[in-house]
This record gives sequence, C-alpha cells and structure tokens, in this order.
Amino acid sequence: CGRTGSGKSSFLALLLKLLDPLPSSDNNHDQEPSILIDNIPLHRIHRATLRQRLIAVPQDPVFLPDGSSFRANLDPTNTATPAECQRVLEAVRLSGFVQERAEGLDAAVTAGTFSAGQRQLFSLGRAVLRAVIRLRSTTSFSREGSDNQDQGGILLLDEVSSSVDRETEQMMQEIIRTEFRHYTVIAVSHRLETIMDFDRVVVMDRGEVVEVGNPALLTEEAGSRFGELVAAAE
Repeated sequence: CGRTGSGKSSFLALLLKLLDPLPSSDNNHDQEPSILIDNIPLHRIHRATLRQRLIAVPQDPVFLPDGSSFRANLDPTNTATPAECQRVLEAVRLSGFVQERAEGLDAAVTAGTFSAGQRQLFSLGRAVLRAVIRLRSTTSFSREGSDNQDQGGILLLDEVSSSVDRETEQMMQEIIRTEFRHYTVIAVSHRLETIMDFDRVVVMDRGEVVEVGNPALLTEEAGSRFGELVAAAE
C-alpha cells in the first residue's frame, strides 16, 4: 500500500517484467538481485514463462470485442473443458447469470452485458480458471477440494475492488481466500481494511519500501507509516 505515485503498480509491473529493474549502482556485479521467485533471480526467468506462471487480475477488466462469447472471454486460450468453465462460473457466483441465456457459455457478450461488479467478478473468474488449468497441467492429482500443496502459485491483484461496492468486494475476498488458499497473494489495495487480515503489509513511498510488518500490529504502533494511512482513511 501507499499513496498515489508511491510505486505500488510499478512493483507489480516489475514482477511481470513489464518494467525492467534498473542496473545496480554498485560495482559488485556478482551480487544476486534482491527479487527472487522460488529462489530463482527474476532476471533469469524467461518473460513468457513468467507471465504464464503468474496469475494477475488488473484494476480494469479486459474483454474481447463485442460479439465474442462468454466462453471465449473466460478462456481466451481455449484450454479449459466446459465442466471447468461451469465450475468457475459457480465459484464466482455468475453461473445463473450465464445459464439464463439460451446459448449459455456460447452466448455473445457486449459492453452492456455486465454491471461493474459482474465485470470484475468475471475477470476474477478468468484468474480462477487459470489456476484450475495450471493444477490440471502440473499434477495428476486434481480432485476437487484437494489440499495438495502443489496447488500453490502467485496471484497478483492490482486494485481489483476499486470500482465495486462493499458487498461485491466482500464476495471477491471470499472467493480469493477459497480458490487461492495455497497461493502467495500480492495485492495492491486502496481500501486498507481489506488487507488487515494479510500476513504482511509493505508500505511504499516514492518508489521505496519504507515499512514492512503485520498490518494489525503496525496499526497500533506509534509512529507507524501504515498506522498513519489507516488513520487518514477513517
């Protein structure tokens, strides 16, 4: 978290290699970079592989042109089975909305098909489907409801609840906790109360990390930068 311009979204862009890290300012060229994923330096991970493995939900949902189907928008790579698509729609509470159309998943979508909240839920559903496909492709143990630790991965959320009401936001948080329970979730949020149950909060200012800690503890700590942000938002 951090004020506007603090570098939050830039950090997510860096993880996806939409931005490249600046060269080191020291002369120690053997020093490993500080960003590691599974103990692998970020700069050694191929860009296409990185974007295939990380799952990201943007602030503004992206949809294919008018006339494309629900299925094409949910699964642009045409990788999922109809059963997997249906299971994901149920998970994000949009199954009835889609099935009430005669063509179901094959019905055409236009700009006016969804409300703002439904657009964001559908975008989250796309991320859930990617997790389902990832699990199927990486392990043969794909029984629904499994607690297999191999389900883990990284989920990036960039202000995903900024345009929805509180009820939809709470629904999205519940979906994330359920569907990505084994994932490392990195979230940028302007609503600080939504990140109070996260394990760790990173406060940024002018492109630098200025504070790291448990959000509940930092809120009560005198002189805490996070505590100041929470107090200002009340």
